Amino acid sequence: MWATLIFTAIVSLLIALLLDTLCYRRIRKNNSPNIYYFVASITFAILIEQILNVFFGKMSYGFPPMFEKTSMQFFSASFSTMDLVVLVISLVLLVVLMLLINKTKIGLAIRAVAIDGRTGRLMGINSGFIILLTFALAGFLAGVSGTLLGIKYSVYPSLGSSMMVKGFIASVIGGLGSLSGAIIAAILLGVIEMVLVYYLGSSITPALLFGIMLLFLFLRPQGISGKFAQDKV
Repeated sequence: MWATLIFTAIVSLLIALLLDTLCYRRIRKNNSPNIYYFVASITFAILIEQILNVFFGKMSYGFPPMFEKTSMQFFSASFSTMDLVVLVISLVLLVVLMLLINKTKIGLAIRAVAIDGRTGRLMGINSGFIILLTFALAGFLAGVSGTLLGIKYSVYPSLGSSMMVKGFIASVIGGLGSLSGAIIAAILLGVIEMVLVYYLGSSITPALLFGIMLLFLFLRPQGISGKFAQDKV
């Protein structure tokens, strides 16, 4: 498991850097509108998914059992061993990421460049390196999360796109400039999604989640705490 996790994270990191080199860097140099980043992201996501479909088909591939003991008992409750492993790894990475973003100079530079890269350069920040580092971090975390999802459920080409939609909704509701806001929004969305699936079914739930996102865009465009994050920097 650990070898697969590390290998996938490194490969994902390299792919993220490759995408930045092939596409996003050119968009930045041309000072293109921000919508270009969104269109490029969707295009590459579809391209990668279709390439995987060509080589691996649309079948699901499962990981072999990772633990001899599939569940653990705490008091009167029983928990899946894999769920606990995913929870621990996710919390560790989340704490490290929050410390990096909020307590280090690199994190301050990342937040400053995210708000205004041109002003960041005038203040002496190497925005090119910061953006490259951000892509590397995003690729690494995507590789880890994708591996954990694959071990928990199964691996198939459209796994990334389904998770990307939920991540996009969480980031919009939480606030594009706030990590803590995105975390709160992700937890709330997870709870809301489970309740909606239980009472209304899985077919209508995605549409309702998009409706919640649109409501936030109308009532609070900066998200739960996006404005706070911008003022802090």
